[in-house]
Amino acid sequence: MSSNLLKKYGFNEAEFQSLQAAYRSGELSLQSNLINYGNSWRVRPPLPSDSVDFPSPVGRESERGREIIAAGRLGLIFMNGGAATRFQKPGENLPKGAFPIMELKGRERSFMELKIANARAAEKEFGGRIPAWILNSYFTEERTREILKESADYGKDHLYTYCQGIMKRVIPSEADLRLHYGKAVGKLEKKIGKLPPGEERAEAEKEKEELEANLTGWIGELAGRAGDELDEAAGKDRYNPPGHLDTTLWLILDRSRPLLKMLDLGVEYLMISNIDNLGALVDSALPGLLSIRREAGAGILCEVSVKPPGQKGGALARVYDPERDREWCQLIEEFAFPLDFDQDRIPEFNNAAYTVAVADLLRIFGLNREELAGGSREALADRVRAVTDRLPVYVAIKELKRPGQPPLPVVQFERLQGDLTRLLQPLAVKTEDRFFPVKKREDIPTVVPRLQQVLSGRVLLSNRA
Repeated sequence: MSSNLLKKYGFNEAEFQSLQAAYRSGELSLQSNLINYGNSWRVRPPLPSDSVDFPSPVGRESERGREIIAAGRLGLIFMNGGAATRFQKPGENLPKGAFPIMELKGRERSFMELKIANARAAEKEFGGRIPAWILNSYFTEERTREILKESADYGKDHLYTYCQGIMKRVIPSEADLRLHYGKAVGKLEKKIGKLPPGEERAEAEKEKEELEANLTGWIGELAGRAGDELDEAAGKDRYNPPGHLDTTLWLILDRSRPLLKMLDLGVEYLMISNIDNLGALVDSALPGLLSIRREAGAGILCEVSVKPPGQKGGALARVYDPERDREWCQLIEEFAFPLDFDQDRIPEFNNAAYTVAVADLLRIFGLNREELAGGSREALADRVRAVTDRLPVYVAIKELKRPGQPPLPVVQFERLQGDLTRLLQPLAVKTEDRFFPVKKREDIPTVVPRLQQVLSGRVLLSNRA
């Protein structure tokens, strides 16, 4: 079964072995996630020119965007690859996008249905076809396709799916265990120090003691196994989606070649967002803004929101290389900032919602339509490898549940979509009411009332659902 799963989702054994060797040697680690690891790069806050306010609905950007959409030149991508481990209840095995989030017109509606309903409403509003692609993973593909078939695609024409790759997880090193959980222990210590004697403090102290005991147990249990593959008993949990950069990479690598389909349909601009972010609605201002700003070199729009006090998150920043006396702007993941950089100096954080031109994606891969249509899978994989060789691979520690035991920490290797800003000049777009993350069920009562207001008049639900 494992070999069939790996083959089905295009597992690259040579790439895995290279990453596995790099992790065992220490070349890849939690430390190597830092943008200034092994170099003298410095991070600075972005310049005012690196961002713009969200364009007016009556401005020239919105007008240009209306023309783009009416001509059928806008497409959508919904990222639906995550396992949603914080969202699942015991025994559930649903893609995040399939979870009901709110009731509308007498029935519970899922993230996926509402994203599609917004696309349908935009088609009606602007008068153009808006093709949409759902990016799945080995975890979400089969069930998502079943749901779409059962619902007749929620009434959406030109709805497609494609699938990202698959990667093996490995056992973490002692150094990474100590670093990752040491940070968690440190946060608990600070929390305890601020709490008066009482029940809340006692609970925090107990949590700290359990975490320290688990860390000691994990170090002993996993000693000498850093970088090893997980046992067969872990089943599908032995694997992970390799990160949301696959949203772009598998436009070429998927057998359906979605990027070629986009060209055939006349799609020139793509709006990309997480399927669980219902605030990232179709808005003509974004393709219009990119169309205008591309003339000045902008390659990708990145939606950002004001950070609540104390919240972390990836952000647009300036990076300076003193050895080459060169500075550039890019998105930096929260865990990749230098340890001594005060992230509160940057007031906005990345919403993981992007607008990009199809022509620029072709350009970074060095492809034209004929090469995309006629190239072999091996040739296209070489083009992808030439791109990924220029981008970082991150180490992330996750936990697998084990009945009757503490969870098992595992390492997964990831490439992230925000690093496209190393290849395409970014422009941050400041937004309000376009970012509504629902990471766990407990978020729903807080998020939904405001979200219902934002969605009002912006969804067209299907009678066929």
